[in-house]
Amino acid sequence: MNAVAEAMKIVYRNLPVTLRERLRERIERAAQLRCAEHGQAVVAVTIHGRENGWFDSVWTTCCAALETQAGAIVKGRC
Repeated sequence: MNAVAEAMKIVYRNLPVTLRERLRERIERAAQLRCAEHGQAVVAVTIHGRENGWFDSVWTTCCAALETQAGAIVKGRC
């Protein structure tokens, strides 16, 4: 991962390594986001694995707008 993504804390819960690898690019893109209002980056994300490649994500950000942006990048099925 690049230095930006390494600064963001990433926690995977019940997510196989293969799905983690498939999410890597999306997580890196989300880590590069900056809040237009506050100038802050995404602090952390926890990804919870579900059945059939679906997952839920919980974000730690400065505001709901940045959380929405990050979630939209990573959202979906792997």
